[in-house]
Amino acid sequence: MAQSDRSSVRRFRLLGIVALVLGVVGAVALWLMAGKRYDDAVGSLAPAPIGCDTTLVFDRAGIYTFFVETKGSVGEIDGDCDNDDRSYDLDSADAPEVELVLLDEDGQQINLDRVDGPTYDRAGSVGAGFRTADIEVEGTYVLSANSAEPEAMVRVGRDPANGVTPIRLGAVGVLVAGVAIGAIALWKDRSVWSIPSAPPSQPTYPGWPPRGPVSPPVAPPYANPPTPPPYGPPPQSPPSHAPPSYGPPDSGRPLPPPPPPPPPRAR
Repeated sequence: MAQSDRSSVRRFRLLGIVALVLGVVGAVALWLMAGKRYDDAVGSLAPAPIGCDTTLVFDRAGIYTFFVETKGSVGEIDGDCDNDDRSYDLDSADAPEVELVLLDEDGQQINLDRVDGPTYDRAGSVGAGFRTADIEVEGTYVLSANSAEPEAMVRVGRDPANGVTPIRLGAVGVLVAGVAIGAIALWKDRSVWSIPSAPPSQPTYPGWPPRGPVSPPVAPPYANPPTPPPYGPPPQSPPSHAPPSYGPPDSGRPLPPPPPPPPPRAR
């Protein structure tokens, strides 16, 4: 293989390995980031114990969800209620009924809409949304929560899953892109590696006969080559060289030889 082909193989192989590693590492990092974001969002939900009037400060306008949490823990809370840190884990499959009243700074009651979800089960906490409020004005509000199940806890905030799904989709996209680029690069590596190298050319010398096997001599042609059909008349026999005849042409017999010349006379 030529030097340029080998360098191309190294480049494609290195690119494929780097793409695979970055795709896997990037996908894992984004997935863990999404999980941490979810856990932090669940932990940042404001607690409101049952049987207490809890002061809530909304620093931004928008839609807020009220969750009833049946499993979790809470630290010390400022106020005139039971403010010791505690953990709770209700065995009931369904969330208990909770009555909420939300008042603004002017003592006006805020309308709370009934909803079914969202839910969360993260970081050791389990909760389900059951009310929402459209907070139009930033400020301080008072929430009163009452229920037949005093161990339950009300949590207030935005949906903890907000922003988690796009990060997870990004993780999947990074993984797919890394695997695709790595596979293409490794396939290119294989295709470059399999390029057949040209055979070395053999020097030629002028005037020399070409090398290679010598074909056998061709047999001489037949004296009487066979005649393909249709067959013609048989060949005529050559004329015989018989002595000339001296008889009439129509006698069919040869004439006698001429008489010998007379002997010479005596003087």
